[in-house]
This record gives sequence, structure tokens and C-alpha cells, in this order.
Amino acid sequence: MCDRTGWDAAVLSWHTCSICRRGHIAKISIADHWQRQGLGRRLILRAMRDAQDYHWTTTGQSPDAQRFFPALARETGAAFAQREPVCGHIGSAGYRHPVPRFERH
Repeated sequence: MCDRTGWDAAVLSWHTCSICRRGHIAKISIADHWQRQGLGRRLILRAMRDAQDYHWTTTGQSPDAQRFFPALARETGAAFAQREPVCGHIGSAGYRHPVPRFERH
């Protein structure tokens, strides 16, 4: 997601499996000057839009994420369990964590 000047503001990578009814947040990164403005919440809610009742997990979390995901879990009812293995369907799709790059497009 880019801001109005063409710089990256946020990166979100997620995967869902309709067979296992699982969702996984692989990576969320928000540029420093965009943090704490609701952008991360909006991105996660978009990822969950068609899979709200799925079992959602995340990767190991930064200190900021350790505060963010529990608050979002209270709001959405999703567990956002940490470091739980992804299902075999997601794993077989070449699953890997993206590297966030904040640059101008």
C-alpha cells in the first residue's frame, strides 16, 4: 500500500485455506510515520473479510505486534496464535515470509 506521494506505507502478506478454514498473517509492516493510525487494523480486517470464522495465526511477533494482535483478537474474536504451523495446503503453495521494503514507486 502506497501513500499519496508514492512511498510504501504498509505491507501485508496473508494466506487463507478454505479447505482447512485457516488464515495466516505472514507479515505486516507499517512505515514508522503511519503507525498507530489504524492502518494495520484496517489491513488485517480486509484480510479477514471473507474468512472471519477461520482459525487465524501469525508468525513470531515483534514487541509492537505483541500489543497489536491481542487487542485485535479482543475486537475480532480471532486467536492470532503465534508460531503455529500453517496447514499443508498453505505450506505446499511455496509459503515464505516476504521481506518488507519501504521505497517509492
